[in-house]
Amino acid sequence: MLTALIRDDLAEVMRIERLPGYDAFVGRWELDVHQAELTSDDARYFAWREAGALTGFTILQAFRQPVVRLRRIAVAAPGGGTGTLLMRAVLDRVFETTPAIAVDLHVKTDNLRALAVYRREGFVPEGEGEGDDHERMLLTRGAWAALPRHAA
Repeated sequence: MLTALIRDDLAEVMRIERLPGYDAFVGRWELDVHQAELTSDDARYFAWREAGALTGFTILQAFRQPVVRLRRIAVAAPGGGTGTLLMRAVLDRVFETTPAIAVDLHVKTDNLRALAVYRREGFVPEGEGEGDDHERMLLTRGAWAALPRHAA
């Protein structure tokens, strides 16, 4: 279930960010950076909880802007579908509760798993991202609404 992430969750967020193999694809911040971002008016942290435990999280930035930035998404157990559930819930929350026209993200070009997930969820390439090894991807409100999972 998607919930707001709270300050007490930050230790688990940092543990997930530091899982083996995540250093190549998932950013990581120190506690003071997370605390500052968590209290920012223009950022939102969401948690995915299963049986009360935090099993994934996402960080959104530029939350009050026309294009919201998906800064980070990570799950405790990759490959089990939790990331897809989390991503869909967060995108639904953005497009159902804000006037945002799009969500963008920057993904490493060698993160093939993430690229496949983002494409499946309607994101399209929009040019070079942060650094030579990143691609910017964009999901517009119209593309989100047209996804098969929204068909009546």
